[in-house]
Amino acid sequence: MRSIVIGGGVAGLAAAVQLAADGSTVLLVESKDTLGGRVRMRDSGSWILDPGLHLMRRKGPLNQLLRKLRAPRVLGSRWNNREILAIDSDASQALTALATMSMDAEVIKIPEFVIPRGGWSSLVGRLIVSTNQMDVMLDVGSSAEALVLGPDGKLASVRISGNDIECDEVVLAVPPSETSRLLESAGLDTSELRRCTEQRSAALDVALEGKPMRPYSGLFDANRGIIAIDATAEDRIPEGADSSACTILHAVSLTGDGPEALQDIKEFLDSRCSGWRNMAAARRSTTSIMLHPCSRAERVDGLAFLDHGIALAGCHIISEYHLSDAAVDTGRSAAKALKLNR
Repeated sequence: MRSIVIGGGVAGLAAAVQLAADGSTVLLVESKDTLGGRVRMRDSGSWILDPGLHLMRRKGPLNQLLRKLRAPRVLGSRWNNREILAIDSDASQALTALATMSMDAEVIKIPEFVIPRGGWSSLVGRLIVSTNQMDVMLDVGSSAEALVLGPDGKLASVRISGNDIECDEVVLAVPPSETSRLLESAGLDTSELRRCTEQRSAALDVALEGKPMRPYSGLFDANRGIIAIDATAEDRIPEGADSSACTILHAVSLTGDGPEALQDIKEFLDSRCSGWRNMAAARRSTTSIMLHPCSRAERVDGLAFLDHGIALAGCHIISEYHLSDAAVDTGRSAAKALKLNR
């Protein structure tokens, strides 16, 4: 089978690996210059500052996939979820907010969190290595322009940078707006996708030469909607530094974005992590970053267009999981569904 995956983020990489494992000839197309999506961002210095405060589920779909691929050990130190300080809430609410990056999620079974070894960029790098090992063809820097259906309503080709590439099936692992555009090019209904509304937030990532959050591993303020964690690990700090005297601090506003939201994060840290500004060795902040492509209630069926040879993947697709685990789960599920539909 000739399969095309549109989108080189975590969902697209997971779909490509699964399709290749199932015997397809796979082409992965990414419009940007690098693969990996948002989690490929990191500082170039000696501190590893992943974007946001996303921890890894020890038994989640991402780690399960990496284990199947026999990737080098990815699990770092266990994050201590018993030492999070819940302000105007309880520990269960705080850990649910951390696991889902949401203020309105239903309370879930709290997973065991670990700090990914080498950072998220390293994990994505291992997925990329796996695509190479499985002979997935990569077309980076090219844009998918349209889907072309045959007389029978099945996918016939994908137009990529002006060229029609014949294929039997496609996984659309791109944001809702891009997915809608491609589906509409084939005359398909995208009304549900068009209802997806991005949820954006302000975020601050900072490396500190000190331990201002001690004795806590995390802070959650339910009234402010701010969560911050200490994600310090030996492999995330400069060589020769003492992890007991350093902090990799990530903080996010779960209630909104903009300059005021970022300032609110800083003022919250001023009140709870005294002196943190003077300890900063490296810092990255943003007033607006996409947290979720849609609300959980707006997630759509990834197999709605399966009869056309089209499957959808990403965090806007219905899944029991959240964040990168949802991306991997929907990517692999899309690939498996296409195999069964052949």
